[in-house]
This record gives sequence, structure tokens and C-alpha cells, in this order.
Amino acid sequence: MNENEAMDLLKKFVGLHTENGNEKVVADEIKAIFDRAGVPCKVLPLEEDPTRANLVAQLGHGEPVLGITGHMDTVSAQQEGWKTDPFEVVEDGDLIYGRGVTDMKAGLAAMVFAMLDLKKHEDQMHGTVRFLATAGEEVGMPGAAALYEQGYMKGVQALLVGEPSGYNIVYATKGELNLNIAMKGKAAHSSTPQLGINAVENLIEFLDVISKRIKDAAAGRSNPDLGDTVFNIDVIRGGQQVNAIPESANAEVNMRIIPEFNNKEILAILDDEVKKFNESHKASVSYEVTMDISPAIGPKDAKLVDVVRSVGERHLKEQGKPGEIPMFGVSGGTDGSVLLLDSPKDTAYVMFGPGNDTMHCVNESLPKAMYFDFIGIYEDIIDEYMGIEK
Repeated sequence: MNENEAMDLLKKFVGLHTENGNEKVVADEIKAIFDRAGVPCKVLPLEEDPTRANLVAQLGHGEPVLGITGHMDTVSAQQEGWKTDPFEVVEDGDLIYGRGVTDMKAGLAAMVFAMLDLKKHEDQMHGTVRFLATAGEEVGMPGAAALYEQGYMKGVQALLVGEPSGYNIVYATKGELNLNIAMKGKAAHSSTPQLGINAVENLIEFLDVISKRIKDAAAGRSNPDLGDTVFNIDVIRGGQQVNAIPESANAEVNMRIIPEFNNKEILAILDDEVKKFNESHKASVSYEVTMDISPAIGPKDAKLVDVVRSVGERHLKEQGKPGEIPMFGVSGGTDGSVLLLDSPKDTAYVMFGPGNDTMHCVNESLPKAMYFDFIGIYEDIIDEYMGIEK
């Protein structure tokens, strides 16, 4: 790999429109690269949408089995304020800009290069590396769910997720519970509100009730790795015009979950409040779960943690920077929450990838040098974990 090749691949990935879908175009591109290099791989379209697909590649054989994974989708780029075309990688000083450069097409590209490097040393491997490129991490994680159901996590003893962490090790991520709450009322002219049932007012009342109930239930419960439960009302829609009582309204709620206050307990509270509300109001409320994933916490003393720390600190020292890699848990979720379902408790889980805090933002950016560095970091992590001496 040289820097021109690295930039060419990142530019190609960013130029492929995979906003909450269409991931097969990236999977096909990776397959073409791997086919030329002799890396065994296959593209696995999702049943519900043939434009969406996962990719699985594998090198080596036997144990240990190291899984490395990254997602091919991005969030929407349709936001005002971009100073560049979000689907072009644009260099400006030390930074590169484009939708997905941080979350997480740079990490994905770095893993592709690491697999190409590993192919050259496959005969020296002591174990197996399984690369999982996923669809739909940003919304619902259908790609990770498909890979889990198809058995591609069987035997995996350690999972490295290339989500943006910068030079930090993340070993624990919160779960996530997303709800779409719908309120049904009755339309009327605004001059005669008594003839209608105001869905917006009823929705606001219901949201206030569940917010207080869930926050009260969460009080005093904390996790040493992940902190507290997070509850957010992020979207509210309702009403058509100012002189009409709204017949319907809905809200989208996002919660970040810890083991001490789990998804099932929260949904039981919601069911209870829905029942009470519908029994006591003329309006009716219902909800749909749009994401339901559990927290993921890996062991801090796992071999993968030690290898990532050792390699990362060595790369930092080579750059003349303080060579200490911090380790912590975060509120954000990853495909790891789905991929690691039912995995043994001692399965290593590490999130470590190029990026900064511009993920999901206008003018998403990444230090170019960090992208190049992580290509070498992933190569070194795999070599050390697989016992390869170059």
C-alpha cells in the first residue's frame, strides 16, 4: 500500500452513495479487490432488499479466530452547511472531508488494506481472521443481524470493530432502544376544539409521563463501565395547519441502555403507561420498536486489548506523541452488540478506528495522517495477534 492507493480507495468508497442503504455497491467493490488478490470472499445480499448486502472474507485456519468488522453505510448527507461536496474526498490542510471519512469508510478501507497485507503472509498465520463488512449499522443493524443468524460469529474469540475511536480503546458500548410513538386523535376546526381530540397535546402529555417514569426508574442505577441510562426525545411531528385540530402525531425516542436497567424492563414500563393512557383518554397511543440492541462489554484483560494497546502506543511513539492509549466505555453502539449475542462472556470486544467527533455532522472530517496510520496499525494488530513475524 502507498498513500496514493490509500486515498484512491477512500475516494471511491466515499463516492459510492450508501446513505442508510445501497451497501451492495461497496461490497461488490471490495469483492473485486479481494478477487484480484486471491482473498476468499463472498457478497451476501439481504433478503429484504437486494441493493443491500454484507461481505465476508476469511484467511487462515484454526484457532484463534479474530473477527474484524466495519460497516459500509453512512448517515444522510442531505444537510445544509457543507462547504464541499459530501461525496467527494476533499483535502484541506491536514484534514480530509467527505461523508463517511470518519464514520466509517476510512476504517473500512484500512481493514481492506490489512486483509490484502495479510494475504501476503497467510502461510505464517497461527489462526483465522474473518472480515465482516456490514450493511445498515446506522439504522437497525440488519446486516449484523443477518451475519449473526447465518453463523458467521461462530468460533470468534475476539472482535475488533473499526468504528471511530481515534487513539482510544473502547471496550464497552451501551445498548440502544429506539421507539416511534404514535398518537391518534380526531380532527376538527380550531374554532370548535371540543369537537375534536388534539393528538399533539395528548402526545406531549404522554411523552412527559414516560420521560418521568423512565428517568425515575433509572435513578440510582449506574454501570461502572458505561455510566447512566440516557433518554432523549429527538423527533416530534404533528398537525397540518394552524386552524385545524391535529388528528395524529408521532414522536421518536432514543434511549442508551445499561445492563442494570435493560430493554425488557423499559418496554414493560412503556406497555404499562400505554395501557393506562388508553383507558383514561379519548386519544389512543401505540408504539413501534425501531431498534432494540443490548449493551456490549468486553473483558479489559483480553489478549486483543493488550495487542491493540501495544501496537497503538508504538505507533504514537513513532510519531513523537505521548504513547499512552486510554481505555473506556461509551454511549454509542456498534454492530458488536448484535454480532456478540450469545457469545461467551470472555469474548474480547474492542472498538478502535480512525476518526474524530465530526461523525454524523456537516463537514465530516478526518486527519489524513490518522487514516494512513491506521492502515499500518491494523496490519500490525493482526500480525501480532496471529503470531506473524515479518
